[in-house]
Amino acid sequence: MEIAKATGLGSDSVWSALRRCWRKGLILRAKRVIRERLRAFKGRAGIRSNLRSYYLYVLKPKGVGSLTVDGVKFVNYEEHYLDKRSRVASKASLLLNFLKRNRDRAYFSKELAEALKDRGVKPSDVMSNLRRFERKGLVYVRGYKMHDRQTPFKEGYLITWIDPNMPRDRAIEEAVERTEKSLAGRASTSPIIERVHRIQDMIIASTKTRDLIGYSYIQRELGCSEYEAAGAIQRALQLYPDL
Repeated sequence: MEIAKATGLGSDSVWSALRRCWRKGLILRAKRVIRERLRAFKGRAGIRSNLRSYYLYVLKPKGVGSLTVDGVKFVNYEEHYLDKRSRVASKASLLLNFLKRNRDRAYFSKELAEALKDRGVKPSDVMSNLRRFERKGLVYVRGYKMHDRQTPFKEGYLITWIDPNMPRDRAIEEAVERTEKSLAGRASTSPIIERVHRIQDMIIASTKTRDLIGYSYIQRELGCSEYEAAGAIQRALQLYPDL
């Protein structure tokens, strides 16, 4: 945290750099994790207590394999000193690396969970981990957009890699194209949009034949509840005012 504040780098970047330096023998790391309990006043919620875990690092003096500073022992890199969390690839890394290796296509979140289930990835792990990479601009997440929110498709959200080495506009354009390719030929991914399209088709057909169709006819053809039919008609009129 202190290094991140001093350098302005993200915590993930700092952690990766420290780990590389430790492996290369440039620095020493505390043998044991430091655990510090932090207390913060949260207004009406009262005082919250959180346990923060971290390691301390020092520059490695020439010819020294370990040293002790203020009672803390610092050691060279050895595999048995690794934190258990570092011995196994995190679920976030598994997901990101999978998308990076398969950058030529997009995957639904359910597909990702299925592909990585042998590595311990569960459906609930997918979006909770990938949202962080979405904020960093490393993955493109696509869902069904309605008004000011986005909801998942039937198979979950559609996700693909964004190449950070490409011009940003081009990288995003290619990511969108991959999602379009994955969606091509599939049935509509939202029940309400399916109904909207059917309503549009019914009205176009009735216009051609000069027939009048009523609300009850539309509801019967859609095979849905009165409430669902009303919502679909309202949405159809929003999307296609000429109807």
